[in-house]
Amino acid sequence: MSVHLYQKRSQLEPILNNVFRDDEDKTIYDCHTPKCMHRTTTISKSLGHTSDTDSSDNFEYIAQIDWRVIHSSKIRFANGRFSGKEMKATDYIKKRSWTCRQHVFTGEDGKEYIWRDSTLHLRFYWQLFLKDEVETPVAVYRRETFRKGAHLEILPSGKDLKDEIVVTLVYIEQQNMAQIM
Repeated sequence: MSVHLYQKRSQLEPILNNVFRDDEDKTIYDCHTPKCMHRTTTISKSLGHTSDTDSSDNFEYIAQIDWRVIHSSKIRFANGRFSGKEMKATDYIKKRSWTCRQHVFTGEDGKEYIWRDSTLHLRFYWQLFLKDEVETPVAVYRRETFRKGAHLEILPSGKDLKDEIVVTLVYIEQQNMAQIM
């Protein structure tokens, strides 16, 4: 079964200061970027409620992105294979070519994945595929339209990569928005 995460869009930089909520309107991921000269986006994941009487969620940090203008941005993951390591974003998420908007990264499972920017009837969205013989679909991110808010659908093939999917999406979508502006 697919996981649907809906963005609550209310800021000028929707992907950097936003939350992703599930079908039950519970916050699953929180992206926070303070407004300062050296911006760092912190992406956190909900651990759920701490007790039956507490209605607030506990969050754990899963990654940070240090945005740089002149040098390459940096990414730090809290857990997994890259735990505690700071790496250049361009070493982790490689742009495949200048003409097509494709970004390749190696997941926690050691497999390669491709984010592809697609257009269909002027409706833009990103698609994530496993880089295998058949290009197995993993996730789809649809940008906000006049009728619908932005949302991320993680297919069953991506259920073990949810954190990496969110982190890489935040990075490539911000890079995309920076090119447009």
